[in-house]
Amino acid sequence: MTDVRLFPAWKHAIKVLIDEGLDFGASIARARLIELCEIAPPVSIDDVKRHDLEVLQCVSAIRDALLTAHSMDLISDGRGGYTVALPRDQTAIALAHGLRVIGKEMRRMAMRTSFVRQDMLTDEERSKNADAQAKISRLSDLMTGPRSELLAIAGREPE
Repeated sequence: MTDVRLFPAWKHAIKVLIDEGLDFGASIARARLIELCEIAPPVSIDDVKRHDLEVLQCVSAIRDALLTAHSMDLISDGRGGYTVALPRDQTAIALAHGLRVIGKEMRRMAMRTSFVRQDMLTDEERSKNADAQAKISRLSDLMTGPRSELLAIAGREPE
């Protein structure tokens, strides 16, 4: 029987991983994903950017497809590899990551609306700015305040 290769390479990588018995809790080395995606190693310093971008694209595609087609959340293990999250941990992991990302953007948005030259605004513009700051504050409290249900589900204490 001939080996059918799927294209793009990330589709074939998923097929191989599933055929090999990829299961929840399994670890996958970054090097293994690079090998499965058939990404050529960089041949020069300038080629490193191409290599890194190809790895990012391939791993992102694998993560998305595993999540949507197999309900497997491939998460970074903090050591350069990946782990398939256990179903019982998946919700908390998703919320913790999302709250971290959203919190960072909320702080950036609050900072950008706070540091506005008020003396250069009209009364109407100042009012809009103050309204925006108040809404950002309320939204932040809703997500990460002392009574945040999202933090409770994620297993984190309010900051």
